[in-house]
Amino acid sequence: MGILVGMPGENFIMAMGGLGLSLAGFAGLISALDHRPAAQSAVVAYRIRGIVLLGFSLTVIAFTTIAVYTLTNADLPLTIRIGSLLLVLPHLDGLRAARPGPAWSSDAQRRATIASLIVLIAIALGNVVVASLGYLQILLLIGLVGPASIFFNQIKESTGRGVPVAEVVSDAAAPAAQATQPD
Repeated sequence: MGILVGMPGENFIMAMGGLGLSLAGFAGLISALDHRPAAQSAVVAYRIRGIVLLGFSLTVIAFTTIAVYTLTNADLPLTIRIGSLLLVLPHLDGLRAARPGPAWSSDAQRRATIASLIVLIAIALGNVVVASLGYLQILLLIGLVGPASIFFNQIKESTGRGVPVAEVVSDAAAPAAQATQPD
C-alpha cells in the first residue's frame, strides 16, 4: 500500500470548514455582547441558531469529506457523493425551520428561503449523481452565504443600521415606559 496523497481540493474544503467554524464563533460573540432589549427577540434567537447550526454543519461536512477520502482509500467520486449528500442535511433542517412564525418578517421572505433551499437540495442531490469536485466546492461556498448573510444582518441591526431609528428608540424606551406606569 502506497502513501495516500491529500484529496484534490483539500485546502479549499478545509478553508470552508474553518470559515464555517469562525462564523459560528462570531455568532456567540454577537449574542454575548448585544444587550439591547431587542436582542431577546425570536428573530435574534433564530439568527444566532442559524449561524451556529449552518457554520458548524459546514465545518463538520468539510472535515468529514476529507476523512471519507482517506477512509475510502482515495475514492474521489465516492467521497464527493458522500460530501454532497451530507450537504443536504442542513438544508433539510432549514426547510423545517422555515415554518411560519415570529422569526420571519414577511411570508414572501420565508417562501423565497424555502425556494432557495429546494434548489440547493436539488443541486446537491444532482452532484450525488455526477460526482463533480467543482460542484462540491461551489456548494460549500454557497453554504457560507447563509450564515454570512445572517451574521451581516445581525451586525447591521445590532449597530442600529438597517433598522429605522424610530423602532430602535421605541424598543429601547418601552421597558422604561412600562417601569414608570403604576400597577
